[in-house]
Amino acid sequence: MEPDSRRWAAAPCAATSVVLAAAAFPLSPLRGTLGNGVPSGVSLYLPWTYVATGPLSAWADAVTFNSARQDAALVAWIAAGYWLARGALKLAGRGWAGWRRELLGYGAWLAAFAAFLAWAILLPRPMARILLGDPNMLALDFHSHTSYSHDGRRSFTPTANVHWHVWAGFTAAFITDHNRIEGAREARALYDRGGINRAYRPLIGEEVSLQDAHVGVLGPREAIDNRPYDGSREGLRRFLGECESRFGGLPVLNLPEYRLHYWDRLDEVASWGARGIELVNAVPKALDMSDEERQRVHVIARARKLFMVGVSDNHGWGSATYVWNLMYLPGQASLGAAELQAAVLAALREKGPDAVAVIVRAKQDPLPGAWIALDPFLGLWTMLRAFEPAQAVATVAWVWGLALLRRRRARRASAAIC
Repeated sequence: MEPDSRRWAAAPCAATSVVLAAAAFPLSPLRGTLGNGVPSGVSLYLPWTYVATGPLSAWADAVTFNSARQDAALVAWIAAGYWLARGALKLAGRGWAGWRRELLGYGAWLAAFAAFLAWAILLPRPMARILLGDPNMLALDFHSHTSYSHDGRRSFTPTANVHWHVWAGFTAAFITDHNRIEGAREARALYDRGGINRAYRPLIGEEVSLQDAHVGVLGPREAIDNRPYDGSREGLRRFLGECESRFGGLPVLNLPEYRLHYWDRLDEVASWGARGIELVNAVPKALDMSDEERQRVHVIARARKLFMVGVSDNHGWGSATYVWNLMYLPGQASLGAAELQAAVLAALREKGPDAVAVIVRAKQDPLPGAWIALDPFLGLWTMLRAFEPAQAVATVAWVWGLALLRRRRARRASAAIC
């Protein structure tokens, strides 16, 4: 009997036990913000290619949804994990040849992680999407970019933006490039020519850069020149006060800028003429926002009668979305893009804080302070708890398949030595 015949199954057995333990404490893959529930008939659909890739697609999504601090904790554990697994203290007496092999192995370990990140963030991959059971319900995105933005991915054209939103299950989305409107107009022209499935409608917006602030403008009549308003907080005040009457669009305070620069004066800024505020923004630097901070935004929005939205803020990176906005709009399926945009803006004006339900994917929220070091493990546990049964089965199959492959290679190597 080979020396490892009793040990090769230890790791896959342990991994299987963790998957089964997580299944005993299931977590809904979708949740409402601030403890709100998910409307009836709304569910998350996973294509078979997503399920078949087992934990890889789910982990790629989890990495995409990490905050900046969560990403830092993950990278630190990946960098140290190789040496912890190999037992660095046991390597001290192996000499240069042994250390050289270990360093090469460490390089391969880091290269494998880099390849995974490239696949998760840069390359097309299976994408989860939302399903709506009610034909009168809309799934919207209120903030996204194209290659027309200075920081947009060059390959993320308006057409690519449309396809990304369709794959994620959105029925409409505002394109809000930085201080430009061409991308939104190009997507609208594509729709008008019949180049887009009529069930999806691109909506026109713009993200206006001002003094330490970004303001999303939904449905402007024309392109907005930010220069007359930029350079001072008084300019920001004037813009918010004039935006709707002068440009016809609804101004939305964007994350993470207001949290970074106007947090202590947020109620005051909200009184300057904003009509909406971002409650969730899916870029890493905005996902460090705590539930307590969101609750404060919620209180201010209620008091000021602002509508609240969650946004992808997608610039062309990643095949996943963390957030959707749901709106109930009877007859929406029969409306063209321009008609739908007018109806959405009217509903936002009329209903204010009650206009939108913000739905997000299940994820581990960032822990405060040094506790963030535990995040990769808690994030893995949260991810497993949100698995559908088919995902759990696929994950166990991957674990045992890789373990059997490793055992087979080890036996061949042992036979060759003998």
